[in-house]
Amino acid sequence: NSQWVLVPQPSLSLHPSQGVSLGDTVTLRCHLPRMAAWVQLWLNGTLRFDKEKDKEQDAAEFSFAVTNLEDAGTYQCRYQVSEPLWTSNQSDPVELVLTGEGTVDTGWP
Repeated sequence: NSQWVLVPQPSLSLHPSQGVSLGDTVTLRCHLPRMAAWVQLWLNGTLRFDKEKDKEQDAAEFSFAVTNLEDAGTYQCRYQVSEPLWTSNQSDPVELVLTGEGTVDTGWP
């Protein structure tokens, strides 16, 4: 008679949402229910950051400077609760696109 608890899918938002250049600081905010959880931020299917969130918060924020082209790509978040142990589905993907003066000179004329 095991209890299955379905945890809602989180949602992810990017600030600023567009026009990010190299050197800019971005914030990815993972919105999830008010419960204690570990929150993971994934980039292109690889775990990039994780942090603990207390149950008073309804979002976990990941802020970092965009320092190279590898910081661009598809971000998703998910979270894990401990009682009972359960991992949420990944959020819908958010694309971090580099624009502007941050583009690399390829050397072509």
